Amino acid sequence: MGVLLLGAILANSHHLEAQAPIPIVAASGRVTTSVAFDGRLIGNSWLNRSTAHSGPALVRVDYGQPHARGREIYGGLVPWGEVWRLGANMATHLTADLNIRLGDLDVPRGTYTLYLVPHPDRAELIVNTMLGQWGTEYDQDRDLGRTTMTARRLPEPEESLRMDLAPGLPEEGKLPAGELVIRWGELEYVTDWIVTRP
Repeated sequence: MGVLLLGAILANSHHLEAQAPIPIVAASGRVTTSVAFDGRLIGNSWLNRSTAHSGPALVRVDYGQPHARGREIYGGLVPWGEVWRLGANMATHLTADLNIRLGDLDVPRGTYTLYLVPHPDRAELIVNTMLGQWGTEYDQDRDLGRTTMTARRLPEPEESLRMDLAPGLPEEGKLPAGELVIRWGELEYVTDWIVTRP
């Protein structure tokens, strides 16, 4: 009986080894990416002594981080040309303590929901004024606007959705600026961000 049981275990373990390995990743969690700067310097020096913001300032994106787990991302899990929640679970939020511009879209300071319409060669980033909803809820009538993101192919696939507010190198007399980068699967989408005058 013991020999038969050992044989069955060995046969099953051999069968499991022949299958493609499934990546072991954590369940979807919340992730925050942000860039910080001194709003007092912006108000007193770069924005003609405006008092629009009197302390430390942030631009922040908070999102649920899904994982590929062997699935095809764009064109599979995330259909081409359709509004996607840009994350997992609760909606993805952008918070800006100062007025910013994303691509060619002016975004007044405040908190917004982000969505994405992916295409193979570009994406449309949607900034929406509805807040606190589950990520799959979308009301086009609440859109602040849309801006285009450039698509770039990644050298290696990205297992987990990753968003970065990458700051540019600070230049004296220039407003803080950088890139918003969204990476997942085979692609990354990129657009510029810059703090703007109130």
